[in-house]
Amino acid sequence: MASCHPLTARISPCGHFFRRGDDSPLFLAADTAWLLFTRLSDDEIEHYLADRAAKGFAAVQACVFRDLHDPNTANIEGTRPFATEADLQAVQMNPDWIARVRRIVGRAAAHGLIVALLPTWGDKWNDHSNSVGPVIMNRARAQAYCRFLSDELGDCPNVMWVLGGDSPIQTTEHVAIMRAMAEGLRAGRSADKLITFYPTGLGSSEIFHSEPWLDFNALQTGHYKPNVAGYVFVERLFHTLPRKPVMDMEANYENAGMFAMCARTERHGFATGHLPWLPRFTAYDTRKSLWRTALAGAAGFSYGHDSVRQLFRPGDRVHAYQDADCLPWWEGLTAPGSGQVRLVADILLPRAPETRRPAQDLLKPVQLSGAWPDKLSVGLPFVGQRNEDPVARVSVMATDTAIIAHAPVRTMIDLDTTSLGARLSVSVFDPETGECQRHYETANKGELRITPDRDLDSVVVIDTI
Repeated sequence: MASCHPLTARISPCGHFFRRGDDSPLFLAADTAWLLFTRLSDDEIEHYLADRAAKGFAAVQACVFRDLHDPNTANIEGTRPFATEADLQAVQMNPDWIARVRRIVGRAAAHGLIVALLPTWGDKWNDHSNSVGPVIMNRARAQAYCRFLSDELGDCPNVMWVLGGDSPIQTTEHVAIMRAMAEGLRAGRSADKLITFYPTGLGSSEIFHSEPWLDFNALQTGHYKPNVAGYVFVERLFHTLPRKPVMDMEANYENAGMFAMCARTERHGFATGHLPWLPRFTAYDTRKSLWRTALAGAAGFSYGHDSVRQLFRPGDRVHAYQDADCLPWWEGLTAPGSGQVRLVADILLPRAPETRRPAQDLLKPVQLSGAWPDKLSVGLPFVGQRNEDPVARVSVMATDTAIIAHAPVRTMIDLDTTSLGARLSVSVFDPETGECQRHYETANKGELRITPDRDLDSVVVIDTI
């Protein structure tokens, strides 16, 4: 029987979104702390979980064990995930390690948080990875290991499973290992928990879309440059059959350097020493990715901060951006982007959540005939609202009772409102503070034109009264 526990995620009836075990709607806003089980003490874990729960996150995503620089990395207590080299090669996990994982997952549940759990990072099944390795998984070991995890965490209602780990599928053997992992999870006591595949950068899970074990799709738009059009991935997967939820599990980490500016290193990392300065993603970048993903039909979104995702402490080796500066994780925890995630669920979930859909067709070209000539004096045609530039693209979603739009820069927004009722309630939100800046009611004339006040991004919500 399916669990009715509120921290057990399920697929919603329409197939596109998530619900909790108690049938309440869920937008899976996740935070990224890959090394949660390695880098933090018990007291620090309590601090981290309390902070993310207070900011409205629904989940955290972490790896059962993760080796950035040294194989079989010990946790802060000195315990290694595999007690010996022979155990590592055989993928026989240290009982003390998995006991602590189980305890921390339980603490996450006490804070109302789901744990999106990676059995392993990609370096343990593919040598094309941004971590140290070694490759230890074959089909048999992968299946047995995931069966072990499924049984060990069978009493944890707040787990979902994430296969992959930022490495590409390059061979048929890689495909077979992923299937073996899924078979192991399904054979154990956590058989009813959701499973996805987390891909490498600028990739998606659609290679596995039709596999019965894949419950929802994931993508990674990554850290290449600003304004990557992740919404294209999301909307395409939204319209792919069979229907499955989709979410971006790694967009541009706040305060991370831009890969496009860096020199690549041998271990799939990046060196920044050739730069007098390194441009970094801001809360504005992460916020844009969040809203564009959500309004394209995503069932969730993973926020991340570059210091928190690796739980960096002064004196640690920096990961990925190998010679860049990095804030201590506790300073990254207070970065503004993490406090800007809550508003998405607050707006989406009360508004007929099962009927929400990407609705770019409702964005009308701004035609000003009758108010101003449609041609410039030099003879250029008035281009209207083509909405093709990823820097300024307005994203639109609709439900049976509402239309929601996000504009990343100040622009005129013209929306077709014929699908809504006779009277409309219009609200304009500042997604940086979460405050409603403007609210009014008006008759529905079939079209609503509005220009927000903010120079940066704004969210417009139109409800049927």
